[in-house]
Amino acid sequence: MVVQPEPVTPLVYEMVDATTEQTTVIDVVLGAFSVVGVLGLVAVLLGVSLAGLLIGMRKLRGRDIDGTAGGGATRLGLGASGR
Repeated sequence: MVVQPEPVTPLVYEMVDATTEQTTVIDVVLGAFSVVGVLGLVAVLLGVSLAGLLIGMRKLRGRDIDGTAGGGATRLGLGASGR
């Protein structure tokens, strides 16, 4: 006597994704303004720090080693303040 196995019935699971919030135009606009605001803030901070660095270097270049003004440069007096 030959025993035949029972047919295998597969179990089917249906995966249902959770619903997500609807993205509105206001959400997109607020996101864009926040990105632009952060980039603007970073640009202002970098600009101020670089300007401070350049001003500091300019002030240091105008001094001699002993701390006196002059720096070994010769003023040509070409500007309006040189008259």
